[in-house]
Amino acid sequence: MKVLFAVWELDPFIKVGGLGDVARSLPKALGDAGVDIRVIIPFYKALKFGHSKKKSIEKFKVKYAGIVQNVELYQTTHPSIKKPVYLLLNRKYLDVPKFPDTYAFFNLAIVTMFKEKVFDWQPDIIHCNDLHTCLIPLLVKEHNLPIKTMLTIHNLAYQGKTSLDILDKIGLTKDKCQVVQWEIQSRQINFLLEGIVHSDIVTTVSPEYAKEILTEKYGEGLEDIIRGKEGRVFGVLNGIDDYWRTKLHLRHVKFPYTDRSENSWEKSKSQNKAFLQKKLGLTVDSSIPLFAFIGRMDPAQKGIDVLHKMLRNIDIEKYEFVILGRGNVDWEERFLWLDTFYSKNIDCKFVFDETLANQIYAAADFIVVPSKFEPCGLIQMIAMSYGTIPIAHKTGGLVDSIKPGFNGFLFEEYDAKALEIAVLKAADIWKNQKEKYKEMVKNALSTDFSWTKSAKEYIRLYEKLLSESAL
Repeated sequence: MKVLFAVWELDPFIKVGGLGDVARSLPKALGDAGVDIRVIIPFYKALKFGHSKKKSIEKFKVKYAGIVQNVELYQTTHPSIKKPVYLLLNRKYLDVPKFPDTYAFFNLAIVTMFKEKVFDWQPDIIHCNDLHTCLIPLLVKEHNLPIKTMLTIHNLAYQGKTSLDILDKIGLTKDKCQVVQWEIQSRQINFLLEGIVHSDIVTTVSPEYAKEILTEKYGEGLEDIIRGKEGRVFGVLNGIDDYWRTKLHLRHVKFPYTDRSENSWEKSKSQNKAFLQKKLGLTVDSSIPLFAFIGRMDPAQKGIDVLHKMLRNIDIEKYEFVILGRGNVDWEERFLWLDTFYSKNIDCKFVFDETLANQIYAAADFIVVPSKFEPCGLIQMIAMSYGTIPIAHKTGGLVDSIKPGFNGFLFEEYDAKALEIAVLKAADIWKNQKEKYKEMVKNALSTDFSWTKSAKEYIRLYEKLLSESAL
């Protein structure tokens, strides 16, 4: 089984968000399970190769916007996947990611490469990821290539709407795509919509999210389109790999968890907590529960509005909160106000700081994930691998990864009061039911979030995809 994993970011060459982690981890697990998996990304000028060597293997031409462009295909080996990574070089469109041309050109170049048999490896399946690769299924069908396509939606909110002119640039007319009437009237095309309609299978990054996107509440206007794919929409929970427990953990954490035994995690948690409290200027006191939030300052998704309201309502001097993330400037200012007036109990850092993030995971007693919606979420998984208990809104992948009372807490309603009740309940167990808290930590540490399970599910779907009778 030969699979090309098409994606716009790939750690460690370039990473902007969680998709970069997935693009590193999932192909490795698939390769370990016997799939001939290869990854393809644009050859941005910002790529960082470290010690990885790259070589040019082919040159070909792509006609885009009526002009023939030169494209050079490079190959390297991923330092941890140990699998081939293909890089498409074109200085006009692929140097710097700019929507829509970078992704339209990237998609067209991939399909052209296989249509013209630029080199001898041909995939059975192209596994597309998010809007950045969503024109591939359409182009594969248009050129009648003997390749199946799968689209994984990592976040339905990011759809990629642009002028219909993009179709002219890739050599198609609007009758070739599934443009809905209002899009024709406004002369717009929706990249993600096209990917959903034309791909052979659609997956999302958790089973619960696969159900949610069929509803008006979470469907982002595409719920009717997705319901039209009945029988071909599946949810596979993302995972995390040992990268978090080895390289990042050992590199950044002051007192690493040398093993997962009870004595080890308790001692390490206590030492890391005291270290972080002192580092951030909080009250150094082991009897105060330490809560953390790590994520984008995004009121549309990440729940910072209900978090902020809760912090204003509770008796903050009984708790400590660490906020790490950046994004909406107005919301950063609101949290900074809390930091200013409650500096011994609240610390906010509006930066991306990998070292501090890992130190927070290791030190905090609880991680707060109040997301309004969450397709999968890695924060809660990473936190649990550090023995940090998640308190999360009951949505998406948070439902699939957190078992209330076993390895975390879930609150039903998306509001500050529901979050406050969950936080106070967690704090009470931490303070007055130590054995139950310790049991939850042990459960969290032992919860299996490895990509091995997810890879098996993807392989099952690949096999279905290659057997038309199974769909």
